[in-house]
Amino acid sequence: MNKRKMQFVPVDANSTARLLLWIAGALAVTHAIVMVLWFTDVLPVNRWLYIAVFDLDEEESIGTWFSTLLLFSAGLLTILTGRLAAPDGGRSSRSWSLLGSGFILLSIDEVAGFHETVNTLVKSVHWTAFGGVAVILSAIIFIPFLRSLPARTRRLFLLAGAVYVGGAIGVEAATLYHEQNDLLNTLGYNLWTAVEEFMEMAGVALFIRALLSHIEVELGGAAIWLELGTRAAGSRPEAQTDAEHALRAVPDGSTEERHSPAA
Repeated sequence: MNKRKMQFVPVDANSTARLLLWIAGALAVTHAIVMVLWFTDVLPVNRWLYIAVFDLDEEESIGTWFSTLLLFSAGLLTILTGRLAAPDGGRSSRSWSLLGSGFILLSIDEVAGFHETVNTLVKSVHWTAFGGVAVILSAIIFIPFLRSLPARTRRLFLLAGAVYVGGAIGVEAATLYHEQNDLLNTLGYNLWTAVEEFMEMAGVALFIRALLSHIEVELGGAAIWLELGTRAAGSRPEAQTDAEHALRAVPDGSTEERHSPAA
């Protein structure tokens, strides 16, 4: 049998967050420039189709794709962190999984627009009111979990949450005037959209940084690889094929030589 040594690519918390924030900033600035060009007729752009792909408020845009991917990645990384922090399960593992599932739900909402459906069903109350209640309830539910975290991780989580909620609900609530006075199709409102969406993306990027930092500092780092397929109980390792790999994590400081399980 040929032994294949695993290759690991280090992921640095600060570098990853910096890259994500730069992308978020570039998308927000591009959105702002496009809106100025559209509403001031600086360039002869006569079809919205030409610039809609750069509009952060459009579902079919680069910004929406990036936000969805960011939220989904945060959800998966949160669940993985829970597996690393509490490999034997328990209440802590369930809290991590619940938090990660929340991010995955937000990633679906980014495209499906569940929160906008609330405005259609309940016209007398804006969705931000329900969002505020959801944030308060979530905070209450996760208080024991947050208290169980190291102080540094807890502070980073709270900072990321404040930035995200400030954009998603705070800025949205601040622009209700535009919606109530039919001013959504204006330059002012669309510039506020750049602020809102950037804060949301920045909040998730900071949360991902907090997760990676938690894994590095509190859990001693981890090396991750993927195993696809399953092996029947009692079957011999020799019977495995090259395609049979599963999700695993090992301490980064391990001195054990790591080989592919399919070796």
